[in-house]
Amino acid sequence: MGQLLKPFSTSKKQGYPLIGMLVAMILSRMGGFSVHSAQKTGYIGFDDNTVYRLMNNPLVDWRSVLMSFARQFIRCVIRKGDLDSKSIKCFVLDDTDIEKSGRTFEGISKIYSHKEHGFLFGFKLLLLCFWDGKSLIPCDFSFHRENKKNGYGLDKNSQDRQFAGKRDVESHFGERHGELDEDKLSVGVKMLKQCVKRAITASYVLMDSWFVTDGMIREIRKIGKGMLHVVGMCKMDKRRFEVDGKELNSKAIVRINESRSNKVHSCHKYKSRYFSVVANYKGTPVKLFYVKYKNATSWALLLTTDTSLTFVKAMELYQIRWGIEVLFKECKQYLRLGKSQNTDFCGQVADTTLVMITYTILSLYKRFQAYETLGALFRDTREEMLEKTLCERIELVILKILRDLLELLCIDIERTLYKLTSSEKTSQEILVLLNAVNHLDSCNVKSNKAS
Repeated sequence: MGQLLKPFSTSKKQGYPLIGMLVAMILSRMGGFSVHSAQKTGYIGFDDNTVYRLMNNPLVDWRSVLMSFARQFIRCVIRKGDLDSKSIKCFVLDDTDIEKSGRTFEGISKIYSHKEHGFLFGFKLLLLCFWDGKSLIPCDFSFHRENKKNGYGLDKNSQDRQFAGKRDVESHFGERHGELDEDKLSVGVKMLKQCVKRAITASYVLMDSWFVTDGMIREIRKIGKGMLHVVGMCKMDKRRFEVDGKELNSKAIVRINESRSNKVHSCHKYKSRYFSVVANYKGTPVKLFYVKYKNATSWALLLTTDTSLTFVKAMELYQIRWGIEVLFKECKQYLRLGKSQNTDFCGQVADTTLVMITYTILSLYKRFQAYETLGALFRDTREEMLEKTLCERIELVILKILRDLLELLCIDIERTLYKLTSSEKTSQEILVLLNAVNHLDSCNVKSNKAS
């Protein structure tokens, strides 16, 4: 981690070093602590303000920090010889709701939740992940807001109460803040280009029906001279495909083909019936798989730009997309995704980056330790860290008792430690700890007198 964070250490020139602070913040998140609880329990050796000053720093390039961890994950897997060169690699793009309880958060808006089927206040989090055949890891993300024409769904009073700091629009903050009002599709394409530029490459981009549009498909096919293919569900709407020289929508295509016994096939693996059509979609060659699952009353459409794919292979690829839904659930349940109460938009970006970094580290550990779920790994890691914290506190108590006892009996501390340990090195290490304990005690006495 030190090597990964070294290029970013110049953004923090005073006080605690950036590397030490980020390591402590990531470890406290693994322990299930918030910033306040970690500081209150002594898990973090610096106060809340020090942490928030770092998280709210507009000069820290959090996007590059997260990308560096994703690349390091891949390098670690390659070094362990666990990366199968024959496995299909994919990008997965999806969004989720980040709900907020207050309205003073910078950049907040009223968003529509497809899960809740209603409106709530918060952000839309757009996340790009990489699948290497076994693990799904986050590479990049962006925040978005909605209802721009209606004042973001906020009244004038709420807009005036929102946090607003003076920052350079040319800084990394300016780029992230500008994405709030950008189209999610264009930002998604930009993130894909950055991954390819940073040598994170794949063969497919997996998306749900909201992202599968002619413009999105066209832009993705341009990346890397056509290196990326699209696999995604498509809405059965009025959009038209060119089939055998005719412009047809999905309803017309189904009406023509569903009664043809030589066209419709059965798939026992997915308990469904399907037929495929090769078509042209706004200048892009595509293969359309129309699927009717068992007991379903209507057809669904799976679209891919790779016309060589079979139905089973296309379904296997699309099922990988479900991993990002699991990632969202686990990050919200275990790693406090979206729980930050920092009203500064920079702080929200920093907090989400720390969540994704922690998830990447745990995913790497999970991969080589045969854990079945991230939840089990999280609980084991937390218990282990709490156990270590408890042991450290007990050691301090023992050292204090030892020091007080030797002073009370007027016994030479250094000579006694040497006799007990039979090692000069060990005795010197204990002496250093005793000096640290003395220093802490003196500091506590001074602070108590001052208060």
